[in-house]
Amino acid sequence: MAAHTSVKERVLVPCTQTVMALVVLVLSESLPTRIWAQSPPALGADSSLRNSVSRISADSQRSVRVASRETGRVEGSHVSLRGDSVLLNTDSGVRVISLVNVDSLWVQHGTAAPILGIIVGVPCAVFGGMVGSLAGGPDSSGGSGSAAAGIIIGMLGGGFVCGSIGAGIGSLFQRWRLEYARPTDPGA
Repeated sequence: MAAHTSVKERVLVPCTQTVMALVVLVLSESLPTRIWAQSPPALGADSSLRNSVSRISADSQRSVRVASRETGRVEGSHVSLRGDSVLLNTDSGVRVISLVNVDSLWVQHGTAAPILGIIVGVPCAVFGGMVGSLAGGPDSSGGSGSAAAGIIIGMLGGGFVCGSIGAGIGSLFQRWRLEYARPTDPGA
């Protein structure tokens, strides 16, 4: 009978420890949601948005895009703060958006011209080099002097022509950089 009791004790002790560990994990997982309930993230979001607007307003040369629940997406040339509101100069005048309603803040960051120019120019340079090697071929004495010149001319010509076209098309597309995004509630 004593052997049977020790087996029972050996099974119950690890089982009890496992249950206690699971309870601790469940309780520790519920703590962050309780903390969010006691100190809402709006205060941190408010200071983060204020810092972003202050930094952007110092650089008034760039276009700004503000997304809000109440106004949708609004684009303007200059953003500033006044009290608890964001002021945005648009073509139709100054728009006033409450800080608590701002979901995201974007700043124009150039165009896609360099990226698209490289993406289009590199394959054309490779293709131009292949065509140049075929067109150059070996010279009359059997040397490869004109083939190397053909490759170089083909790569430069193909890369320049296609890269210029790609950069021209890329200049039509503005790039935007996200400066502020409202933090999401982890309990939701």
